Amino acid sequence: MVDYEVMVGNKACAVACKLARVNVAAAFPITPQTSITEYLSELYASGEMPGFEFVNCEGELPAQVIVNNAALVGARAFTCTAGPGLQYMHHPMASTAGGRCPLVMAVVHRGIKSMQPDHSDLMSQQWTGWIHLYVENAQEILDTIIMGYKIGEDARVRLPVAVGYDGYVLSYTAEPVEIPPQEMVDKFLPPYKPPRSLIYDDPEASIGRGGGFRSGDPNYAWMMHNEGALNAEEVIKEVFAEWAKLTGRKYGTGMVEEYKTEGADVVITAMGTVAGSAAAAIDKLWKDGKKVGLVKIRSFLPFPRADFQRIAKNVQAIGVFDRSLQPGMGGPSYREIKNTLYDSNVHPVVAGFVGGLSGKEVTVKNFVDLGEKTLEYAKAKKADAHPIWV
Repeated sequence: MVDYEVMVGNKACAVACKLARVNVAAAFPITPQTSITEYLSELYASGEMPGFEFVNCEGELPAQVIVNNAALVGARAFTCTAGPGLQYMHHPMASTAGGRCPLVMAVVHRGIKSMQPDHSDLMSQQWTGWIHLYVENAQEILDTIIMGYKIGEDARVRLPVAVGYDGYVLSYTAEPVEIPPQEMVDKFLPPYKPPRSLIYDDPEASIGRGGGFRSGDPNYAWMMHNEGALNAEEVIKEVFAEWAKLTGRKYGTGMVEEYKTEGADVVITAMGTVAGSAAAAIDKLWKDGKKVGLVKIRSFLPFPRADFQRIAKNVQAIGVFDRSLQPGMGGPSYREIKNTLYDSNVHPVVAGFVGGLSGKEVTVKNFVDLGEKTLEYAKAKKADAHPIWV
């Protein structure tokens, strides 16, 4: 029987860990992530998470080391952090991904220039080699944490998964959440079976923590890591399709979720909670006779290249909205979409908008203006220089 509860996003995250039968969690409390650890402790104390162990660490770096090693020996592991705490984890995050440890981490977005939310914390970790998924609401938090384990543990991937959601806006805001039955989740997500041991009977069979030097090629670890990250796109689509069949909740392809893109002259993009404001703006634009669609980016790593190459064939312009900025390089989604379309035969105008940094509110009107500006760029066949500040 399906159950419902009005809960904040951080509790939805903790409940997802319970349903996924997480064995080990380690974390250091930091606003706005702190209450995840409190909810996990309550679930354990109430007897709802038998066999679970939570390690309250002295910092984020050791928390990552603990869950890394827990995953290496076969535990289903979880950690969570935010903002500067994520940056403190940077070094062992590379080891977790390089060691092909499929754990899940909730990143409760907190900017690196303020305590307010934007996507600069998780975007700063692109090179560590994790899968990056972004969610819009509390229901998506619960669903995506569970799916993250199935994605990361798949033999074709074997990589850690970061699930990013906006601090304060989601972490502390209560929404109705549908809680799937434990039996359903157990069927969807069987116990984790690590593919190898730390001790090998045949030393030649070992690929090592970092991927090893099989065939004597030091590139080998990187080649296998890259292959796993690329394989994740197919696995994400499969896992999201299976979850949709079980629960009735469909999130597009899992890579992107489209809204009113059919027949649109242009599309705009959004990630995280601002996608809800963007969808409301799309409704207003269509009502006013302006054909603007929305592409919600759910997976940043791997990036939905195939989806954007397909979408680009049917539109005159793409207005890309980023809630983070690499100074001197621009918005990460804008850069990836430009790269994605470079080798294709279709080249719509691509406009790069940046806003919502350090918690600045991004309103429905902002997205209406963004959509109208993208229509103007389509007509002019040229966009203003990036970044276009919102």
